[in-house]
Amino acid sequence: MKYNKNKNIQVSFTIRERLYFKFKTFCKAEKKMPATVLKGFIKSYVDDREKENDK
Repeated sequence: MKYNKNKNIQVSFTIRERLYFKFKTFCKAEKKMPATVLKGFIKSYVDDREKENDK
């Protein structure tokens, strides 16, 4: 399989409606696209996990 760094990634998941509306409100408040917000959350999670694994 050839790696292409310009490909977009598609992620599917199930979320509770109440949480979804909170997420939409957060995105609007931050004036950011949902994908950008999710990318930030994932990056933060990965960084935290790396720090825990280093201990």
